[in-house]
Amino acid sequence: MRNKLIPSLAGVAFSFAASGFAFAADMPVKAAPAPPPTPVYNWTGWYVGVNAGASMGNVKTDFNGAPLLWTQFVTSGAPITPGFGFSDTSAPSGFIGGGQIGYNWQYSPVIVVGLEADIQGALERESDNLSSQFTFSGATGRCGVPGVPGVPANVGPCTAATSYTTQIDWFGTVRARIGYVWGNGEVMSYLTGGLAYGEVKINGTNAVSGTFSIPNTGSFSPFSLTQTFGQSHVNTGWVVGYGTEGHLPLMPGNWTWRIEGLYMDLGHLDSTSVTSGRSCANCGSNVVNDLVGGQVTTHSHFTDGILRGGLNYRF
Repeated sequence: MRNKLIPSLAGVAFSFAASGFAFAADMPVKAAPAPPPTPVYNWTGWYVGVNAGASMGNVKTDFNGAPLLWTQFVTSGAPITPGFGFSDTSAPSGFIGGGQIGYNWQYSPVIVVGLEADIQGALERESDNLSSQFTFSGATGRCGVPGVPGVPANVGPCTAATSYTTQIDWFGTVRARIGYVWGNGEVMSYLTGGLAYGEVKINGTNAVSGTFSIPNTGSFSPFSLTQTFGQSHVNTGWVVGYGTEGHLPLMPGNWTWRIEGLYMDLGHLDSTSVTSGRSCANCGSNVVNDLVGGQVTTHSHFTDGILRGGLNYRF
């Protein structure tokens, strides 16, 4: 009996062991843990940076000049030139460079808003030279007009020559930005706009010269008169633009690159000339024979197109 019991128990034990192996084989194998997610770039925070580029200005200037008078009497004057009015456009352009500081807030995975201020040094200037010839005939004075019986002919037409320079020496902006994050989250394209300010300048001279007939003398006289004008002012205006900024993963720290274009309007600048001297042969040296008037005024509108690249470091 005992001899039969031992084989039976061994068989039962073997059956349980076999069924256990089969059960273990049917159990699912636990998967390996997933790798940690790739960190998403976060645009939130303060940043500072530098930039450099080119600025291409556009300045439209309206010129107006009063007639030049020959004073035959103390209380009156005889015009010997007409007044004039014309417009000219210059393009003060050059290198710019400066720095910026700002703060970004990542509102959502794809939207970033922020505020930025920058200051720029500029080498923007252009000089223009304009010249025109004219004739004029008045009741008591004639400029560049052929003579009449009893009055010698004038020598050639009269000339007005204007030389002037426009420039922007520095400017700055305070702008809001709203950007759209795309790609892998490390590139942002943005719209920007806000306040602009900067120093604008105009300087120049206007010279009127020729020969006029002196009334009641039967003679004529060469003349010239130069007016100088100039003004500078820190103007305020507005600026709008578009740009793209991206993370630089190969550099240590949170560095970003950027390229942006801006359009800036710095408003208007007015100037009034100051007489710098007179020259009139045969006019005499006393107060009753003199050249006066011819005052020049200018009205300029300064705008600027800006293209620049830069680097920022985010804290």
